[in-house]
Amino acid sequence: MYETHFGLRMKPFAVTPNPRFLYPSRSHREALAALVYGVKHRRGFVCLVGEVGTGKTTLLRALLEGLNVSVRTALITHTTIDREDLLWLILNELLIPHAGLSRVEMIQALHDFVVAELESGSFPPLLIVDEAQNLNDEILEEIRLLTNLEIGDTKLLQVILAGQPELEQKLAQPQLRQLGQRMAVRARLEPLDREETAAYVNHRLHVAGARDLHLFTRAALRRVWSRTGGIPRLINIVCEQALVNAFGANRDTVSEAFVEEAARDLGLDRRRENGGLPTGYEPAVARRSTWRTLMRLGGAT
Repeated sequence: MYETHFGLRMKPFAVTPNPRFLYPSRSHREALAALVYGVKHRRGFVCLVGEVGTGKTTLLRALLEGLNVSVRTALITHTTIDREDLLWLILNELLIPHAGLSRVEMIQALHDFVVAELESGSFPPLLIVDEAQNLNDEILEEIRLLTNLEIGDTKLLQVILAGQPELEQKLAQPQLRQLGQRMAVRARLEPLDREETAAYVNHRLHVAGARDLHLFTRAALRRVWSRTGGIPRLINIVCEQALVNAFGANRDTVSEAFVEEAARDLGLDRRRENGGLPTGYEPAVARRSTWRTLMRLGGAT
């Protein structure tokens, strides 16, 4: 809608995970380095923790794209599952035939597969579970037991558990102490500070093809940080709406006023406990600023 007006090749603030837009903040660099270390050095279990919207899924996708070794990967994103569902998903992701197999037979099929991978000289397959804080104790214990597949000192299956801070609290529970003690590598994502927020916005504009990296004024960038707390997902939501506001007003730059209008329309002063998304986000995009944009496009009736 506004890309041509601002000289962009694509939308810079889409909220879908895209490793192309990954901004290497200090905590993101450290977390990515920890994940790479854990996989390449076959440490077994790795834990990645971060608040909602800090970029865990994007970082995981960057890990998979950036590994310069061949690793068979099973990525699990649906975590309200039982033990058989877990095995089915793992075998399905690894392309292991499993139709009609019982739970015991699926475990044996996985064992045979990972042994064959080791014997071929490949890295151990990698199981990544996103939103792992939603897993119940039974599933977490099943994952621990699956990592008992080993030959000598070599683990035949590596695991990355990624989730919100509740994951750490869950792993600290007495009944899961065996799993918690196996976390050989731990990484944490933090919100961006004010300088990182400004650099993040400009980075995404650059990746999107912006010729002018000063589309947002300095005051606008400061307001973005103060209204979002440096949470990347919220930064994307606010900046997207601020660009729409500026486009609707036929302006070439995004001022502090457009950012404030976006934050107010998106209800950031009424943020819920559901992961930081603003209350009333869906209807907010149909308010005053979007009406202006529709008028400019000739789409209002």
